[in-house]
Amino acid sequence: MSRSNFDFERMLNPIEPTTLLEKYWEKSPLLVARNHPDYYSELISLKNIDSILRLYGPKSSDVDLIKENSFFSAGGEVDFNQIYQAYSLGYSLVMRKIHERWQPLSVLHKNLEAFLNHPVGINLYMTSKNSQGFKAHFDTHDVFILQVEGSKQWKIYDSPITLPVISDLKYTDKFINQLKSPTAEYCLNKGDLLYIPRGYIHEVYTDNSFSVHLTVGIHSLKWFDLINSAVTKLAQKEVRFRESLPVGFLRQEEAEESLKNQFQELLKLLAEQSEVEEAVEDIAQGFLGKMSPLVDEQFYQLENLEYLNLDTIVKKREGLYRIIEKIGKIGIQFGSKTVMESLRSERAIRFILEAEEFPIKALPGLADNGKLTLVRRLIQEGILKTVEEG
Repeated sequence: MSRSNFDFERMLNPIEPTTLLEKYWEKSPLLVARNHPDYYSELISLKNIDSILRLYGPKSSDVDLIKENSFFSAGGEVDFNQIYQAYSLGYSLVMRKIHERWQPLSVLHKNLEAFLNHPVGINLYMTSKNSQGFKAHFDTHDVFILQVEGSKQWKIYDSPITLPVISDLKYTDKFINQLKSPTAEYCLNKGDLLYIPRGYIHEVYTDNSFSVHLTVGIHSLKWFDLINSAVTKLAQKEVRFRESLPVGFLRQEEAEESLKNQFQELLKLLAEQSEVEEAVEDIAQGFLGKMSPLVDEQFYQLENLEYLNLDTIVKKREGLYRIIEKIGKIGIQFGSKTVMESLRSERAIRFILEAEEFPIKALPGLADNGKLTLVRRLIQEGILKTVEEG
């Protein structure tokens, strides 16, 4: 199976995505014990780690060495010449945003964001035996743990705050001091997966085996993000949202009732006049604008544009696509890239979004020269690519 097929469904297998989303998502942890040690071998292996480290450069803020919450380098930058020494002393190696450096994980990252429609980050953690990187803590994002090499011990405790946000991290020490017995204890072996909703306190360590795992963090967009977007959009149209709070409102007790009344009026106005479509579009642009499409073999595509003909088979690059409609224009949005065309290309654009792969001559609504011109542009923009024969 090709790397491009390692997506959300395959990451969860044999658990169905619908089962995860209906029974566990944002609710409770889930262990997937596979007894399949090589399940993640096409994503990354122990032998790849040294090569990937070099891709970070000699000093990178995305690489850390940590032991029981203490960093090896007080200045925050890791000297790569000291990495192996620190690891032998029990420090865990942390490689953040590894999906930006390693193609198989870039593909997984892209597939996950396309399915979930939420921002995703992937970090790698490598820990020597009988060691601990981080002490007990909770995260403000959901995580999937992919055990790539070795094994690791996990203690899961109750969630003191249901679906916490970043500002709740200030209570970490308080909650850790109040810890009771764990509600679950797991040993993750090579090939296993663990899902932990945000808020669940967890403690992780190795015993008689080293460990390499990937943490796939889901930095989900929240309902309050959508509401904030709706308020911002409405404030651009409705001046009452842009007016200042009364001068001296903190000193005048009589202003409290007036503030409450006006606040309720603005909430009513928000409910009556805000357009969810605009707010969703604003959220979508913020999300998609940060997505970098994978354009592997793009130089090859560019240097072979002159050989395109009507019988050439092309297909979309894998990712998240949307139709964009403006006055007199229609286009395709692919991640952060948007390509607009005149309405005479509408049938062809819609055909491209629906089709898997197709000969250029199959594009509807355009003359032959128009078909070739459109395909050339979409290849140049990294949206289409040719399909190799055989």
